[in-house]
Parts: sequence; C-alpha cells; structure tokens
Amino acid sequence: MTLRHVYPARRLLALVSGLAVLAFGSALAGAWFPAAHWLEQQSQVWLAALVLLGVLAGADYWRARRPPRLSVTRKLPGNLPVGKSTRVELTVSHEGPLRPQVIEIFDGITTTMEATPLPCTVALRPGHLSRAHYQLRALERGPDRLGAAQLRLQSPWGLWQTICSSDRQAQSEIKVFPDFAAIAAYTLLATDNHTSQLGIKKKPRRGEGMEFHQLREYRKGDSLRQVDWKATSRRHHLISKEYQDERDQQVLLLVDSGRRMRAKDDSLSHFDHSLNATLLVSYIALRQGDSVGVLSFGENLRWIPGQKGVGHVNTILNGLYDLQPGVSASDYVTAATYMMGAQRKRSLAIVVTNTRDEDVDELVAALNLLRSRHLVLLANIREKALDRACIEPVDTFEDALRYSGVQHYLESRRQTQRQIVSRGIYSIDCTPEQLAVRLANSYLEIKRAGLL
Repeated sequence: MTLRHVYPARRLLALVSGLAVLAFGSALAGAWFPAAHWLEQQSQVWLAALVLLGVLAGADYWRARRPPRLSVTRKLPGNLPVGKSTRVELTVSHEGPLRPQVIEIFDGITTTMEATPLPCTVALRPGHLSRAHYQLRALERGPDRLGAAQLRLQSPWGLWQTICSSDRQAQSEIKVFPDFAAIAAYTLLATDNHTSQLGIKKKPRRGEGMEFHQLREYRKGDSLRQVDWKATSRRHHLISKEYQDERDQQVLLLVDSGRRMRAKDDSLSHFDHSLNATLLVSYIALRQGDSVGVLSFGENLRWIPGQKGVGHVNTILNGLYDLQPGVSASDYVTAATYMMGAQRKRSLAIVVTNTRDEDVDELVAALNLLRSRHLVLLANIREKALDRACIEPVDTFEDALRYSGVQHYLESRRQTQRQIVSRGIYSIDCTPEQLAVRLANSYLEIKRAGLL
C-alpha cells in the first residue's frame, strides 16, 4: 500500500467547529455580560477541550499515516465486449494486525469506462479475505488499462480519512473487442436449429450449385430429382441424395472506416455496428467451410488475408479491435483496386459503408471494378433518424419541410440502389441494428442459390 493523502474526517471538522463556536461564544457572551462570571469559566473549559481535541487529533493523525498492509487483486476477463457490462471482483487481503473497519474502494477506471456501483464498500475483518463486486462497461474499443485501486480508510479514532493506493500488481491490461454476443447467441441457437430467434432465416435449398453430402432415406417433401434410383433399386425403397452448401469458397468483407462511419444512432457508432456484423458473417461463413478475408479502408488500409476454420474469427478480432473510424473520406476505388490485386480468385465481396449522394459516382466505379471478377453485395447503412422522421406527426410548416426533405433524400437513396442493382450488384439498405442479421441472411441466400 502507498499512502497518498490524509485529510480531516467530517467527525473532526464537526468537533472542531462545535468546540470553537462554544468557546468563542462563551467568551463573547462574558464580555457582554460581565456579571456572569460563569460564562468566562465555561469559555476556558471549551478552550481546554479544543486543545485536548488537538492533541488527540495529532495522535490519531500519526496513526493514520501508518495504514494497515492491504493489497487488492482484481478478477475480470482479459477481453471485454464494447458497450456490455462485465462483472469485476475485487479481493482485499491483509498482512499483520488489522482492526475491524469498513472501507471504500475506488477502482482505477479510465474515462472510457463506466462502473456501477463505485466506490465499493467492504467490511474488513482480521484473518478474512474481503470481496466486492461491480459492473464495468467499456465505452470504446481498443487496448485499455485499469489502474491501481485506491482505498479510503478511517483512522483508529475516526478523526482522519486516509487515501491509499494498491501496489502495481493490481493494474490490469485489457482488450475491448467489438460486441461478440451475436456470435455466442448464434453458436448456442445453431446447435438446436433455432437461429430464427436471431432473425436468421433458413430457406429450402434451390439451384444446382450444391455439393453432394450423403444418401439417406426418402422423406416426404423430397423432390424426384433428389431420388437416387440406383440406390433405390438396390435397397428396394426410396433413397434420396442430400446436398450441402458448397464449401471452400471465398468471402471478402470490405468495411468502410472513413468519416461517414463515425455517425452514431445510439451508444455505438456505425463502424462499431459494422464490425459486429462483420464478426457474425465471418463466423457463419467459416462454419460453412468458406475462407474469409477482411479489408478495412479509410485513412489507411488494413488487410486480414482470407483463411478457413472457425479459429480465424480470433485473428479477425485481434486485427480489427483497436481500429477507429478516421476523419478523412474513404477512397472506394483505391480499396477496390487493392482488393483486386490481393484476391485473384472469384469471391463474394461484401462492401459495408454509409454513402451520401456525392459518393455515388466513385462508389459505382469501385463496385463495377469488383464485379469484373467477384460477386458483389453492397450493405448501405441508413441512419435511424431518417426512419423516425418518416413517422413523426407533421403539424407545422417546419415539420412539413423536414418531412419533404427526408422523403427526397430517401428517394435519392432508393434511386441509387436501383442503379446499383441494375448493374448486377446485390444491395441492401438498412439501419445499423438490422445490419448483422440482414448481412447474414444475404450471405446464406447467396450460398443456397449457388451463385458463387
């Protein structure tokens, strides 16, 4: 423990103030009423009590500067999801003699964190470990650190309060990742085929682009094209062929990290929502046996080459968790050109961005470049404020102007989307909260249609 500060407790301030008022009040009253000699004597008694209090306070101060030997250890995950609450456990241990007391702990959170309840109140008892808990919520992605915890203790007579800090071993290095709760939910529900609870739809397969998986007994609803007549003749009952989505295909995610993605509709930016969607789609694609690569483009390019295997999600997490959207406009053509050089094999290229009217020409040029080799899907994020403006009542002329402007802008977005779709490019337009599910469904629909 390191002593940081000793300051008077409320008890000492109250006693000093009270005795001073009584002493000087008695002296003043004695001056006004000379005949009342007992007032002067009473004043001397209060002054003597004030001096005695000073002696006691001095002795208590000396003892307060020798706090008990305490140490604080912290237990929490090394990786935290942004915007989600995580339980933190603090354990206080001691060496040597200890008197029972109640202390307060202020953990060393930074300005990019929220904690409730803080400070934590802990009762210390000799020979026992004391524990406290609080909920920690990280507000920004990236590397961060919890500093040494500080403890507020009472002096033995309660006249002083002491602020001490724990040793350096109590510091914790943490990584704040994009919210991977959607992946955990998908993993849990996928085992029971309940992914529809997340909004992810499983539709019957169609098309010819499917790989043969196995033979099985005929089930009601199987098409005649699925029947394997040779196996049926050998076994004397209907046998169907079962197919699975094609595997070992390539998926590329191009995630805009420019200034447009700094916009916020809630506690998360559009870029944070894009990363969450990227993680979910990557995980689903890797489970399907595909290879996934990710390119972020903005002020700088950051490329994570494609790999197969569910473990590649960790590579993507560690490669992007500290990336923040920049203040410069994104260069779509530069990103598309880089991707054309980095990925020679035909892939599903998913572009996640938030466009404005002035970006359309450059965006279309970049999408056309990607389309020359890849199957392209554009995910265009739409601000929630636009949807809210469409349902708000129109009562005044200003409301009518705002509503008209929003409708004009939305029609411009729809026209841009029609222009992109007419060029053979798939497109979705959605709010940040809808992005992850819409992207996952689009990927699964493309796979089941055998378009790659």
